[in-house]
Amino acid sequence: MSIAIHHLGIVSSHSSRSINFYRRLLDGKTKAMAGHTAVTAGDVCIAIVPRRDEDPGRYPFGLHMAFRVPASERAELLTRLAELGADFDDVRGRVYTRDPDGLTLELVFEPG
Repeated sequence: MSIAIHHLGIVSSHSSRSINFYRRLLDGKTKAMAGHTAVTAGDVCIAIVPRRDEDPGRYPFGLHMAFRVPASERAELLTRLAELGADFDDVRGRVYTRDPDGLTLELVFEPG
């Protein structure tokens, strides 16, 4: 299976401060990304998601790891999730699930 990290999602209590920190630290660029802001530098992409009041302490919404997977392997991955008994949601073509400890995983399917 051909798989790579697409981006890391971090949760911030003060988004503009975090965006500025990562942009300056990595000499990166900012871009809009599915309702939040990403800082990119080279092959690194960090999605900065605002903390929500209703977020649980351990794994708040937005804290996640996203994998880039060829679209041709989508069916195989969905079959594996089913075999693992892992619930998932399909949101605008991206699949979201959780690992056994509750960390959100995002599967981004791209051509190629």
